[in-house]
Amino acid sequence: MLALTSLFADPLTVFTVGLVLMILFFWYFATELESRKRNVGTVLTVGIVGLCIVAATPPSKKLKGSIDIVGGSSFSLRVQEKENDEGDKIPVTPQQVEQAILVIEKRLNSMGTTEPLIAGQGDNGILVQMPGVSEEESAQVRTTLEKVAKLELREVSLRTDEIGPDGRTLAARVQSGDEIVPGYRAYNHTRKDEDGNEMTSPILLNRRMALGGSDIAMAVPSPQQADAVAITLNGDGTNKMINLTKDMTPRQGRIAIVLDGEVISAPVVNQVPLGKNFIIEGLTEPGEVQSLANSLMNPLENPLVVDEERTVSPLLGKAVIEQGVWAGLVGLSLTFVFVLLYYRSAGIIALLGLLVNGTILFGVMAMFGFAFSLPGIAGMVLIIGMSVDANVLIYERLREEIEHGKSLKNAINSAYEKAFSAIFDSNVTSLITAIILFSLGSGSIKGFAITLTVGLLASMFSAILVTRVLFRWMLDTGLLKKLSFLNLIKSANYDFLAKRRICAFVSLALLVVAFGAFGAKREKAFGIDFTGGSLIEFQLGDVVVPLEDVQNTLNGLKLTKEAYPQEQSNPASGTLLTVRCDAKDTEQITNALREQIPALGKTAEGSDTNYLIDVSKQEVSALIGSSFLSQSLIALIVGMIAILLYVTVRFEFAFAVGAFVAILHDVIISIGIVILLGGELSLIHVGAILTIAGYSVNDTIVVFDRIRETLLVRSGSIMKIMNESINATLSRTILTSATTIATVAILSVFGGSALRDFSVTILIGLIVGTYSSIFVATPIVLWWSSRKGGDIRADVRATEIAAEAAANAP
Repeated sequence: MLALTSLFADPLTVFTVGLVLMILFFWYFATELESRKRNVGTVLTVGIVGLCIVAATPPSKKLKGSIDIVGGSSFSLRVQEKENDEGDKIPVTPQQVEQAILVIEKRLNSMGTTEPLIAGQGDNGILVQMPGVSEEESAQVRTTLEKVAKLELREVSLRTDEIGPDGRTLAARVQSGDEIVPGYRAYNHTRKDEDGNEMTSPILLNRRMALGGSDIAMAVPSPQQADAVAITLNGDGTNKMINLTKDMTPRQGRIAIVLDGEVISAPVVNQVPLGKNFIIEGLTEPGEVQSLANSLMNPLENPLVVDEERTVSPLLGKAVIEQGVWAGLVGLSLTFVFVLLYYRSAGIIALLGLLVNGTILFGVMAMFGFAFSLPGIAGMVLIIGMSVDANVLIYERLREEIEHGKSLKNAINSAYEKAFSAIFDSNVTSLITAIILFSLGSGSIKGFAITLTVGLLASMFSAILVTRVLFRWMLDTGLLKKLSFLNLIKSANYDFLAKRRICAFVSLALLVVAFGAFGAKREKAFGIDFTGGSLIEFQLGDVVVPLEDVQNTLNGLKLTKEAYPQEQSNPASGTLLTVRCDAKDTEQITNALREQIPALGKTAEGSDTNYLIDVSKQEVSALIGSSFLSQSLIALIVGMIAILLYVTVRFEFAFAVGAFVAILHDVIISIGIVILLGGELSLIHVGAILTIAGYSVNDTIVVFDRIRETLLVRSGSIMKIMNESINATLSRTILTSATTIATVAILSVFGGSALRDFSVTILIGLIVGTYSSIFVATPIVLWWSSRKGGDIRADVRATEIAAEAAANAP
């Protein structure tokens, strides 16, 4: 296996294998011979599964976890505009963002940070993730990231301390705008007096920089002076220093050392000209000397600002992943058992397809270096549910074909052909939402979108190709001669559309409640992702910390804004204490809670800093919060419009209207229920809501597909055909919704606090989406198609003819 892993590390080998597999894939769908399809499909499946197993081996090294799984810190940075000598803003260029990424990488590597993930985001954003770093290391990393280290040497005006008629220095008069000295600008100079007290006074410096960071050849901690960094200039810098100082008068001329716009020293020049070496002194903070030396060796062209910060303790990450994995495994095990019991021998084929699906998912994630996040784990569970949905679609069709008297082989072929369009359309609409999530999302949302995309593609491959190949082998070898299924949901003829007015009233009432919930909470309905601020989290487990004690501690602090404590309980992980506050108050609140509440301040034996209860923190700036909110609204609107257009092209506009209204109905009601339950909307809810939109239209399209199919071959009442179609797909709707709901419900209850917001939102959306696919979408189609005497059957036939013409066009 080690030799195979080394072999597939070669890009040429991977490319060649991928090319061969692609040829096999197209060959499979191009050939008409059943035996050839079976053999090509077998080689293709074995090849893909083998490649994915090699790519993910060994799992401990190849499968990466994001910080919410392994702990660590994540920073969303924004590259800011810099100013020229005249003070004008210069727009950020792509080259400056790339330079900033390279500088960040060098700075973090010089600190010994293990495997930092650094990637660009949008036009001027940078995402930095560092798995496994502690809270203390995270604070040091933030300081290092934000330090521009823009070093400038400027000539000090000889007149800077010249006293005017008003008793003020020339520098003070220039700073206040009462006097102008051409070519010079006033800066603040902070230094310590003889008693060690800081004092600030203005100093007049030349506007033209004499030397800069690009002139530095080496910056290291001074071996002679503990509070200093020794600077060595390169050839150009040495020449510039000589030109700057050669005409100065010894013990009168001065040079100001400006770092990030602040004058840190302005020493007198004792001898002229100066050469290539000098020092920056007065660095007294712990680690400041080494940090400045590292920064000067890797200076930034543009300043960076931290828009978002998340810190997850490794212990909390480990606890959360254990809860999430176990909850997911329990839910999936129940799904597998159900499939086996309900579909029997065909269920074994479905489970083999699901195993192939999972193998491809893990292999592709490892192959391309994608990291698994907690939302990604929830996405995997959802993917399995959607994969089961594809198998249920095929098997319920298979049941119908067998009941119609077809032979087993013909029934299987017919079931796959008839189920294909519903599987394809439903997965494509989910892919649309996944792509939009990836394009417009950030952080963990992108991670979820990647998992969802890979999983959907793997699901289609497994359901349509892998299980079909397995059936062919079973039939050709005589291992499968008869199929029997459980039939708990008998065929019925419920008149669903007769209840459309009652359901319309129920839906309108739910919508009113949803809008009312949002109107009542207003800005409190939004979490820090959208409003900015900080969220401090203590995973208490079984430890009891009275919320009243926390509130009393907060009341005794002088805070920028009011802080809101809250406790959440979970059967698997115990109690989670959260405090929502202003970003400026995070450190003060954390320290006060540690000091005044013994349970939170308890440390391991022999340690003063190794706390038994870890803390995790999230921080989002108000600016990026409003940006997240606008991006989320855009993502929702774009997603719904994209689905509307796709359904219009694949079906007919009346169906698109029904799907659009059903999605809007599901999204609004789901958000309203989340708010009613006390939730605060965050980015993770956006991912969940878009997923709900995809899953809702998935359900709806299955019904629409059956309506379209029936309209093309049968005449009669449109309402009757729609009712029959809903009844024909009812068993599939109940079976897939029930299994997926059960799995997500287990995640909601036992998956831990980190998964609760996501899984509860998905759970609500699944229930509402199942209702709307039956009682909302189809009635809307019926109303829209008949409101002006339209003929939906003729429209569907026209759309079908146009699609066939496009497919047959040369």
